[in-house]
Amino acid sequence: MTQATNRTHRFMQYPARPFLARVSFGTALMLAFGLPGLGLYTIDVARAEIAPASGNSLVKPDRQGSGRIDSATTVTKAELDLKPERVLDHLKVEKKPRRLIRKPSPGELQSEPSQRTDSGGASSAPAEVDRTRSATKEATAGMAKSEAGMNQAAPTATSGSSIATMSPGMSASSAMAGASTASPGSSTAAAGSGGSSSGGGRSAQNLMRQLPGLHQLLTGQPGGPPPDPIAEPAPPLGLPQAGLPPAPLNWPAYHVLNRLAYGGTTNQLNTISHLTPQEASAWAVRYMKEQLELDPNRPWPTNLHSTEPLPAPISVEDSATAQRLAVDRADWRTEDGLADVLSPSLSELQDYDLIRKVYSRRQLREKMVYFWDNHFNTNYRTHNKGQYELAENEAFRTNAFGKFLDLLMISAKSSAMMIYLNTDDSRKENPNENYARELQELHTLGVDVNGNPNGYTQADIVEASKAFTGWRTLDVARPGFRFDAGRHSPGSKQFLGQSVSAGGVGDGEQVLAIASRHPATAAHLAKKLCVYFVSDRPSASLLNEVASVFTDSGGDIKKVLIAIFTSADFNNVANYKGLVKTPLEFVAGLHRNLGVWSVIDPFRNRLVRMGQGLYEKAPPTGYKEAADDWLNTDVIFNEVSFAYEATIPGFGSTIRYGSDTSGGSTRLWLRNIGLRTEQDVLGFLLNLAFDRQVSLTEYQTYLTTLRSAGGTFNLDNSNVETPLDRMLATMLATPRYKYQ
Repeated sequence: MTQATNRTHRFMQYPARPFLARVSFGTALMLAFGLPGLGLYTIDVARAEIAPASGNSLVKPDRQGSGRIDSATTVTKAELDLKPERVLDHLKVEKKPRRLIRKPSPGELQSEPSQRTDSGGASSAPAEVDRTRSATKEATAGMAKSEAGMNQAAPTATSGSSIATMSPGMSASSAMAGASTASPGSSTAAAGSGGSSSGGGRSAQNLMRQLPGLHQLLTGQPGGPPPDPIAEPAPPLGLPQAGLPPAPLNWPAYHVLNRLAYGGTTNQLNTISHLTPQEASAWAVRYMKEQLELDPNRPWPTNLHSTEPLPAPISVEDSATAQRLAVDRADWRTEDGLADVLSPSLSELQDYDLIRKVYSRRQLREKMVYFWDNHFNTNYRTHNKGQYELAENEAFRTNAFGKFLDLLMISAKSSAMMIYLNTDDSRKENPNENYARELQELHTLGVDVNGNPNGYTQADIVEASKAFTGWRTLDVARPGFRFDAGRHSPGSKQFLGQSVSAGGVGDGEQVLAIASRHPATAAHLAKKLCVYFVSDRPSASLLNEVASVFTDSGGDIKKVLIAIFTSADFNNVANYKGLVKTPLEFVAGLHRNLGVWSVIDPFRNRLVRMGQGLYEKAPPTGYKEAADDWLNTDVIFNEVSFAYEATIPGFGSTIRYGSDTSGGSTRLWLRNIGLRTEQDVLGFLLNLAFDRQVSLTEYQTYLTTLRSAGGTFNLDNSNVETPLDRMLATMLATPRYKYQ
């Protein structure tokens, strides 16, 4: 890779936000789909803002949605342990003949990778490197510990990551203390008996039977209830006031789901819609702690600026996702001649990862796995070995909240990286500089706003490249690391002003340790993480504090995340809905928001068309997070197409969402959960799409579309089906759905 190029960005301001090149979004939609009523938004980058045709800006949400949940249901641990007969197979294009599902062997679930030294290379690396080498050895080759292994590694929180239900008069703390996680990770449901009746005759039992759930497995048992405790649907939403709608009073709870997760599930969003401001703030804090695997009942840790360890992690129960993954793995072929090495294709690898993004209850861990995979970018097509990418991905998952040096070591010693950036071919006679350059430019020190090296020189690249000679993959078929002393460049090296003289494999490890401790590395990682979670333009005070925690804690990523999530910037309403969704966040979020339970067309193909195919970004830079990279006509067109194809049968919809008892009908889904009026429908769907934030112009447009069938609105009338589908498609296609 040549010298770093200028990577400056334009940044979104709140409320004025850059969007597309000069184009009328509504016109594009009407040309593409021939649908009326969509010329609502005029988008003009020359003015760097969005304005509806009426002149009202599409920026802020409304104040609606404070209330109570009228009934509660629970799920038992025994029911969580039930296994499905078969799992949702929504990620495949062509289904291969599926062999009988077998229980993964202990070797599959917890096979430990190998690391060997051919000869010589006895390391005298510093104690820090010795610790890292020991801690990450098993993570650098083969499949790392599976989800099942992670479940056994730490105490499990079975009632955790969100307030599932809240009965009248119950305090926020009481409700949160006893509530189960409202997310797609559970396996089976409670029988759903009892529960007090709510308004309109909707009983808890009926809701358990009918309300949508992303977590719903297709077990072959029609009418099976979803597994999570069910929240009352969001309250009705009447006509909002004119002007810019302010942030909802319960915005903190929506905010954490948008940032720490790939969006909220239907059930989580229903729950949040009923919370008071105080309850929403408490909910948000609890969710953050549980996703960080901290005790939600204890105060935030105060030892961020030290190397003292944090409390032992409390793992989030996620056995249902592990079951899905085990079933999905059953289709994979094995490497020729190696029965114990599974070798997924690129599409299988992508599907496997996306199952986690959509279904896992460990949403923050999945967000961080993507962050590290993208930060240490590799490309499947350089080696065509799914086991290489899988081993690296699993190692990142295990260490997602760990020490940065451990993650750096995992990346450097992964087969995927060594082949991608040519370490595997580097010899003392001709050291290859590719990895040494990207290590400093992208993985650690970074570059300044003008693209100039941030504290390193070409001489540092040359010396580092010598240190990594002899680093090789274990073998062609089996992922792992080995050191070939015969290829290693001997002697002392000078790197970033320090002498590297550990010898053998220790030379490269010492280079990694020096780079990880450099002040520029702390600043580089602080900025990337703050852009990922907070704002395209984080404040200097936030960046300084996060970089300080990174340095003082020895690169403890969990402490860095705590510093970010407890910062004034993260918890400032000005940053609510201030980020633009990447295609991955857009598509995975839509699946979670609407409770998708069946898809024929795999959404990995959608991501490729939108420009974010997993494991196949060719340049080592990885995908960008800032808005500029995802606000262009190609991405927007494909996202709008997806919104219409997902919701309108005439566009070839292959997605089924809501409740599987409604057969994919939006009208029956809404009717079966007890909605009756136009205000019921708008309150429910706008909560799933926009956190109930809507301008008067938008609301009137949706209402007009809903009434286009004529006559009195009645969900029992099949004539309502088409207007309802069109209204939902319009919601998902608007610029507002792009923000998080």
